[in-house]
Amino acid sequence: MEVATIRIQKPAISSEPFKVSLSLTPELMELEPDSPIASEHELNLCKTAEGTNLTGIFSTLDNEEQSIEGWITHKMQCLPVYNTQYLKMKEHYLRSAKPPRRVKPLNHIVKNYKPVSSHAHNKDDCKRKDGPKMLSKDNIMDLLFQAFEKHQYYTLKDLQFITKQSVFVLKAILKDIGDYNKDPAHKKMWELKEEYRHY
Repeated sequence: MEVATIRIQKPAISSEPFKVSLSLTPELMELEPDSPIASEHELNLCKTAEGTNLTGIFSTLDNEEQSIEGWITHKMQCLPVYNTQYLKMKEHYLRSAKPPRRVKPLNHIVKNYKPVSSHAHNKDDCKRKDGPKMLSKDNIMDLLFQAFEKHQYYTLKDLQFITKQSVFVLKAILKDIGDYNKDPAHKKMWELKEEYRHY
């Protein structure tokens, strides 16, 4: 059965390579009509690079010793011609590769999460980058008085965590309204001065 026809076209300029085309016969195309293939192909001829290992062609007759027939000096690349038939073939294979849609019953509730513009950990990172906001002296004093209503003694670190202010600002305000304890029971802790105490 004849499967294809090769046409070699001589170029107009001698330096250019020969144009080689391969056309499949209609008889071959009709063998499997459900799986279409491209009938027109171009064969690009190119020489093998110098220094690379040559590939040999061997033949055997009646299980005898192999004999060399020749060497491969040119490589030929087969590419389909970009036409309507080739596009139909690609469309057919893309559609067959895509699985058909099916209805699947669900036995459990699927949780759908709405998109969030900014997550909690991103907000915390922004707060760390921005740093603590500087409050006025009156606001800081209000926060300190509210804290001292709950407990009598605080360390400077605890007060810094409550007010979110720098150590230098807190020390300046605490010197006015508080006393620094050096007693062993409450060593290195702050309490309010007598005139500010309510207990």
